[in-house]
Amino acid sequence: MDGGFHPPTAQHALRQGVTVADNVAAFVAGRAPVEFRFRTIGVLVALGHRTAAAEIRGRRFAGLVAWLLWRGIYLSKLPGVEKKLRVLFDWTLDLVFPRDIVVTAAAPRRSKVRAQ
Repeated sequence: MDGGFHPPTAQHALRQGVTVADNVAAFVAGRAPVEFRFRTIGVLVALGHRTAAAEIRGRRFAGLVAWLLWRGIYLSKLPGVEKKLRVLFDWTLDLVFPRDIVVTAAAPRRSKVRAQ
């Protein structure tokens, strides 16, 4: 193994973990380990209010289409039906109701003028 660079992303880490597990099993069974090989499937970036950028298998997407791809792939990766339904319900509420914005900055202080 050449120790080449792989991006520090979950996509790579998950697949590296599978390769490590297979190599441990291979070692125990007396087989030779295999080298980790992986090509990125794509990159998705949510940019804000219903907009995103994506490159999947060399094809580029932007705007609402990329945002829908990002949401769909994110949802598909969540573990379990309950979690997927909770997130989908939350996203649906976000489409119906306005953003819940809370101001956390302190109000400016008024200076006190002393009468002399």
